[in-house]
Amino acid sequence: DDDHVEEQRARYLGRLTRMAKAYAAIGADTELLSGGFYLWTRAPNDDAWAFAERLLRDGGVLVSPGEFYGDAGSPYVRTAVVQSDDAIDLVAGRLFTPHP
Repeated sequence: DDDHVEEQRARYLGRLTRMAKAYAAIGADTELLSGGFYLWTRAPNDDAWAFAERLLRDGGVLVSPGEFYGDAGSPYVRTAVVQSDDAIDLVAGRLFTPHP
């Protein structure tokens, strides 16, 4: 019975999609990959460290600057969408809300 596998895929796809939309709303482009639970998002102005700080401050999201994973990752941040759906929705809502 592989129903649980499909349920888990759908769960993570939903989380990835919600976070990608939240990032797009604040000016960051994200390409959804075909699997997994990581989201790679290009930071505005390619400044991953500044974007990581902004996400933490405004959304309560802790991400990894892409340079941790090699030079090619430098303009990106990596987000693991492993929290509950409620937590993902909370973070996405915080990012959609304008901050002074």
